[in-house]
Amino acid sequence: MQRLAWHFDFHSHESIRIGHDPDPSEMAAELAGAGVEEIITFAKCHTGFAYYPTTHGTPHPRMRGDCFGEVATACHQAGINVLAYISFGIDGEGGRRHPEWAQVRDPSRGPHISPDHFVSVCPYTPYTDDLMLPMIQEIIDTYPVRGFFFDTMGAMGICHCRWCQADFRARHGRDIPLTAEDPAWGTYGAFRRERAWDVVGRVGRYITDQSPGMKVGFNWVGTSRYPERMPEGVTCLTCDYSTTGPQSLQASFHAAYGQTSDRTCDVMYTIINRGWGDWAPRPLPGLEQTGVTIWAHGCRPYLGDRLHPTNRLDPMSRRAIRFMGDVQDRVVAEHPTPDARIQADIAIVIGPESQYGSDMSKFAADRSGTVPIQGMHRLLLDAGHSCAITAEDTLEDVLATTRLAILSENPAISPESAALLKDFVCAGGGLLITGTIPSVAGQLLDWTGVEREDAPWQDHIYLPLLSPSEERSPVLVHGPFSRLRTTDAETLLEAIQPYDCAYGMRFGHATGPISFESSGTPALTRKRMGKGSVWYLEAPIGSDYDNVANYWQAEWLRDVLTQALPAPTVRIISDAGNVEAVPHVSPESTWVFLINHGGEQLSFNTRTARTFGPVPPYPIVLEIALAGRSGPKRVSAAGADLAFELDTGSGILSVPLTMDIIWRVVQIDWE
Repeated sequence: MQRLAWHFDFHSHESIRIGHDPDPSEMAAELAGAGVEEIITFAKCHTGFAYYPTTHGTPHPRMRGDCFGEVATACHQAGINVLAYISFGIDGEGGRRHPEWAQVRDPSRGPHISPDHFVSVCPYTPYTDDLMLPMIQEIIDTYPVRGFFFDTMGAMGICHCRWCQADFRARHGRDIPLTAEDPAWGTYGAFRRERAWDVVGRVGRYITDQSPGMKVGFNWVGTSRYPERMPEGVTCLTCDYSTTGPQSLQASFHAAYGQTSDRTCDVMYTIINRGWGDWAPRPLPGLEQTGVTIWAHGCRPYLGDRLHPTNRLDPMSRRAIRFMGDVQDRVVAEHPTPDARIQADIAIVIGPESQYGSDMSKFAADRSGTVPIQGMHRLLLDAGHSCAITAEDTLEDVLATTRLAILSENPAISPESAALLKDFVCAGGGLLITGTIPSVAGQLLDWTGVEREDAPWQDHIYLPLLSPSEERSPVLVHGPFSRLRTTDAETLLEAIQPYDCAYGMRFGHATGPISFESSGTPALTRKRMGKGSVWYLEAPIGSDYDNVANYWQAEWLRDVLTQALPAPTVRIISDAGNVEAVPHVSPESTWVFLINHGGEQLSFNTRTARTFGPVPPYPIVLEIALAGRSGPKRVSAAGADLAFELDTGSGILSVPLTMDIIWRVVQIDWE
């Protein structure tokens, strides 16, 4: 398993005393004693100050000694890998000393240069060659570091500085467009994307060419915000997701993406109650809930912390380090054997065109492309199914072990991905497309078996049940819904429109009540193709679940998946959702990480999340497919036998449980 790592934030104003009472040896001993194998510690922060006596940058004016070097040396001697943190794209001192290096977001106002604190700088100015690379070289030559962590990717943002203007003018014969309404905005997005990966690759290769074993990561690069294969020189993926909102569920989303990557993935979350915004610690159960979620998906939890300006551990850091060291020991004791592999029957697909737009106009400009993916991920978990999230660049490898691929409101996919998915379906796989038919090279995907009107017909509809019940009503889904016409697909469910409401109408302030008759317009279709099937759901259920989390949508999807994905490797039957299953499979055994995502409290205004203990108990039934096996020799958790039921007719092993703790690992040893 990937082990534990720690990130020490150290952004400091010029007035703060730095390193006046250091104890790096105690820090290293605490980290090593808890089994922390790697840390990130600051060489240069957003304010632009270096925390070592640099001859190229600006040492912090109130620093005593060599804070970075003392920590790096002590941790190296304790057997801990050290990554140097360098702010990439924010450099207060660099911008103040060289205003020409600053980013220019609005050419009518020029660069924003603050008297202190942060300044956004542009990596396409001489900043990279005159400051960043010399500092990188200085660190490589002087300190026992094993790599670099670069932050933030705001460096790839909109910029009208003279270097960016000159480069764009040389390539395209005009100035950079000022607004997204300009027809050249997509050209500018493609320009920014090309330059971003050029500079990232150049900096990474500068390090790895002279030190091949170095680890190099750029925060967020290659993750779901930038879902494509990264250039040589980027050796790992790192994301520190939003510090507001549910923490363990966000960790699950990013780790589910990281598990399919072609390189290691670190998922960062903070030990601090309000993200990076204060020094108050989060309750410890939340650290465990989130960390185990990341481990379960084969990624590494990177605990975001703040190093005290004295250059020693704060008591809250010591407390968290010891606690997470204990959690790690407990996870290691129950972790699957090395030959086990994570088995995700479902893969949600995301790619550059989904995130940036087919014309690249949204490159690094917004994050809306992940909303339907995030909603679908949460919807599947609440429906009881495990899933992976894959970039199109890794789709071919992922499809080799996947049974159902999902395109959740993907506006476009590449021709290569479309061909892979078509072959996958013909060979017996399933494909579920929701919310829209993606385009491929400018043309709509033409093998779904349906045609879709461009103009939306309703902005909310109701989905009938596959298995009608007097105790359950049709399920409401918000979002644009277009009329469909089947060509060679069969209609499984017809949409029910809201009572007497046309597009844009509301019943009072809210959505319209349900009509008493079907609309005759297909909502869910299936086209059999080769040995598999293509399912199309017109409703944008992923986005709606991300927005309002209508739980009945999860129950509805669970019913649909009994047909689209019969006998999954594992499935959870639960009235409440909130429990995730992550299966690991070897020839002899199956291990299922069960994670209780419940118990988080969200503050009203800032949505600060915190989990206390104990977590809510959820009665569940864990179902495991026999997959041709005769049955189990033993079903256990933490060494204790568990009761189970075996249905050889359906090929399902059922384990009833109450998830009244944060996590447990159920182990099935097969006959």
